[in-house]
Amino acid sequence: MTSNLFFTLTLATSLLAQSAQSFPDNPKDSWKLVEASSENVLTGETAEAAFDNKPETQWHTRWHDVRDSASAAPPHFITIDLQTVTMISRFRVRTRAHGEGGFPKAFRFDTSLDGKEWTGAAYGEFKFRSRMSPHATVGSISLAPTRFVRLTVDSIYETPKSKDSGLVISEIDIETRFSRLLPTTKIPVPQSREWNYGGYHWKKRHNALIEYSKTNQGDLVFIGDSITHRWGAPPYDKTPSTGKAVWDQYYAHRQALNLGYGWDRIENMIWRVQNGELDHADPRLVVVMAGTNNLEVNTPKEIASGVRHLCVTITQKCPKTKILLLAVFPRGHEVYSKELTELNMHLKKLETHPSVHVFKDIGSVFLSDENKLTREIMPDLLHPGEEGYWRWAAAIEPEVSRILEAPFQTRRPSR
Repeated sequence: MTSNLFFTLTLATSLLAQSAQSFPDNPKDSWKLVEASSENVLTGETAEAAFDNKPETQWHTRWHDVRDSASAAPPHFITIDLQTVTMISRFRVRTRAHGEGGFPKAFRFDTSLDGKEWTGAAYGEFKFRSRMSPHATVGSISLAPTRFVRLTVDSIYETPKSKDSGLVISEIDIETRFSRLLPTTKIPVPQSREWNYGGYHWKKRHNALIEYSKTNQGDLVFIGDSITHRWGAPPYDKTPSTGKAVWDQYYAHRQALNLGYGWDRIENMIWRVQNGELDHADPRLVVVMAGTNNLEVNTPKEIASGVRHLCVTITQKCPKTKILLLAVFPRGHEVYSKELTELNMHLKKLETHPSVHVFKDIGSVFLSDENKLTREIMPDLLHPGEEGYWRWAAAIEPEVSRILEAPFQTRRPSR
């Protein structure tokens, strides 16, 4: 018994030393599926999608054609050969990017050196930051030399959209000494909501903006989420055009481009920049206001890291472009007030980053004389009303005019 244990430990140590020399830059490229309990082959949502480095694809356990069968429900498992011996410190599951159901709940995570003898490394319930959070991380893994891993999901979180659904996992990520987990804010992914939200279709808007930018190549670009989207700039969709009167006054004659998308998170914006939205533009200035939709998903530090990566990505596409980075605007939901304050402190530190030309916190312009956020300025305490857009434009105009070298004074309609 003692000699067998000594042999196993010696072999594991030797294999770990070899792995340290040959661990690939993207280890998931070499992972192999050993076995999975169920997969939805008919829709292409196979088990391999759980580690294909494509967050937009997903492993979805078979259920569409067996809704009345017990096989539709967990437990479900997946076994993966990492193809190299390593020691795991943490692992993460990523689900649908905007959380429409099928979230894993109770789990077991087992490891093995040979694929035959298994050791329980972790178990419990995945803790998602919110019901819309697309990922959960498990740490404190029992460190031991490992080549095979098996994730078993015993139950899922039920929502109105997932009471009869199967398990959904878009990516399984593993952290080792040689491969760290990136914050999800830095992993580009298209938005994957399964319905048209806010009156527009995400992929159709993406394609329309690429086409629009081919013939509208102004010096000014705005990048953001629904707060930016609602400036009401072309190409138009059914999203509320709350700030259109302001846009027409300040930016229409500048052929400014609005790359705002309702419900976008930072990782969605990075994907869009990498996939064509600035390919036909060479703006002198890009205004970035991003991160509020990540508050329910990521920590302030992770969000700031993602914003920094977004700015770097913009600079890589347009090296001569200057970036005006805005602090995230105030919002009326107290649950995130502490996180928002911390986030803006991290964002302010980016003003010294080479990719950021100017950082500006204009949050105070949205507050009343009593220093409160009111529905007159932000009707839903998140998105500016028309008055909010007037204040936004006026607050950044000095920087915009200076960078564009084109002073401009608008005549605001009398009220």
